[in-house]
Amino acid sequence: MNDSGATSQATDPVCGMTVDPDTARAAGLVTEHDGQTYYFCGKGCLLEFRDDPATYLDPSHTPSM
Repeated sequence: MNDSGATSQATDPVCGMTVDPDTARAAGLVTEHDGQTYYFCGKGCLLEFRDDPATYLDPSHTPSM
């Protein structure tokens, strides 16, 4: 609740799903990249992001969902 600000929603950068950061953190579906924290809907999206973060952070990337 008071971990890093108000509880809010995050967007999975791979698929575009809305993710609850607290739920993702509890499930281990979170990673840091260049000082930014990213949250994921599932392990597949997390692994894809870790393999090639530049693809998913590119402004031209269109999420799969």
